[in-house]
Amino acid sequence: MAIVTKTIGELKDYRFFVPSYQRGYRWTEHEVTALLDDIYEFSTEGNKRYCIQPLAVKNREDGSFEVVDGQQRLTTIYIFMKIASQEIRSATPPFDLEYKTRSDSADFLKALSDEKNLEKEKNKNIDFYHIASAYEKINFWLDNQPDKSVAIQELNTKIRKNVFFIWYEIPADNDPIAIFTKVNLGKIPLTNSELIKALLLNKDNFSTDINKRQTEISVAWDRIEQGLRDDSFWYFLNEREQSGTRIDMIFDLLANEENNKFPTPIPTNQNYFSFLVFLEKLKSSPDNEEFVKNLWDEVEKLYAEFRDWYSDLDKYHIIGYLVSSGVKTAEVFTLTRGKRKSDVMKALLEKAKIVTGKYTLSDISYDNQNDRRKIRKLLLLFNIATLVCKSEKQYRFPFDIYKGETGDKIKWDIEHIHATADETDEADDSIGNLTLLDAQTNRGYQNSVFVDKRKIIIERESKGLFVPLCTKNIFLKVYSKKLDSMDSWGADDKKDYIEEMDKILKAFFDGRFGK
Repeated sequence: MAIVTKTIGELKDYRFFVPSYQRGYRWTEHEVTALLDDIYEFSTEGNKRYCIQPLAVKNREDGSFEVVDGQQRLTTIYIFMKIASQEIRSATPPFDLEYKTRSDSADFLKALSDEKNLEKEKNKNIDFYHIASAYEKINFWLDNQPDKSVAIQELNTKIRKNVFFIWYEIPADNDPIAIFTKVNLGKIPLTNSELIKALLLNKDNFSTDINKRQTEISVAWDRIEQGLRDDSFWYFLNEREQSGTRIDMIFDLLANEENNKFPTPIPTNQNYFSFLVFLEKLKSSPDNEEFVKNLWDEVEKLYAEFRDWYSDLDKYHIIGYLVSSGVKTAEVFTLTRGKRKSDVMKALLEKAKIVTGKYTLSDISYDNQNDRRKIRKLLLLFNIATLVCKSEKQYRFPFDIYKGETGDKIKWDIEHIHATADETDEADDSIGNLTLLDAQTNRGYQNSVFVDKRKIIIERESKGLFVPLCTKNIFLKVYSKKLDSMDSWGADDKKDYIEEMDKILKAFFDGRFGK
């Protein structure tokens, strides 16, 4: 499977054939103007290039290319060039488009001009309608620029020289209909990882044992993808689901490292960033086979390090806290890479101190808007530090549940232990009266008294639902030194709770684990 990059200008004299299994041109005003905005606003400083998407094609016997994926963008660019060619003679579209289903659509495209009565002809068929509508929308967009002529000039230059497709040429023995179906059903979206996989497994990269090497990488690839599909593992490393496939995360990390070594780095916000980095690296490599071996070795080492973080419960809980507090996995990676465990733990704890910030528990109040984010961090850390420092490691803190599994985001509230609206006492917003609880349970029992809240918490846990350890301990009065009143949460309970939290957090930051 050949994968290269081609600018629009490099498509000169190419003929593209849109087969009958594809629908016709259907882009609306939203897609058309979004593409124009993206290209127009893209800076070409330093000869940077803009990737619009993969163009999946298959070579036909007559020398043309069957378009498997990418028809909509290809047609939109063609329509813009028909507009530009009326002002710039050299702006004629460099490629041709043909359609299996409606041969007259190609003639309609070629005849597009401001002089043509589009309103009269656009209703002859559905393809004409959408092509004519896009023509009108592009003209409308250009008319709304400060200077239409300048906008046409700039867009034409950018499109020809700086806009490019990832040219994804499928093998002759592959069924284009099957690939088109899979791409459009989302089963094999042309993500960074899919493109990188095709790049690595290209048979031209191997001098001997081609099938053996391709199989080895494919099997290892599937093993890593399967591991990342475990939500417990994934949400320990990440705050949310990732667009594309989960293995993209590994390539993103490695691509950022490689990109920093380039004389002219690829913009990190570029479409298909990680693929373009490795494509550039491959093109400059004197030995393709060595490049593939080295890159795959790095993938395996990075994944192995992630598994080490996950299996070591101290690392798991500290790193999980950092990621949950907004620290990027890439930053954690720089703290751990190539270091002994003692140095790793020291670096992670130092980072946790920075993330948590300075605090005095007795001075923190929910009533202060600026304290609320800090309170959430401290309550989460108290749960995690309790597991680490008390050696209560019979289970992991479930970051996947805390963050919300795919498609089922769970929201967490800072809960008042003693209800603020309880008429028997004044509202108390100190941290001694606060804990973490999922929003559904919290809002369900609202201002219930302490003893009723305990019943609800116990019932929830009896059903196998997750209740943070420290929240459960509060309602079981684990932190209270006096147990003369199990049905209320008073001043002494709050004091004992704060003292325990303070002790655990200090032990955590001092690295006194299991004590």
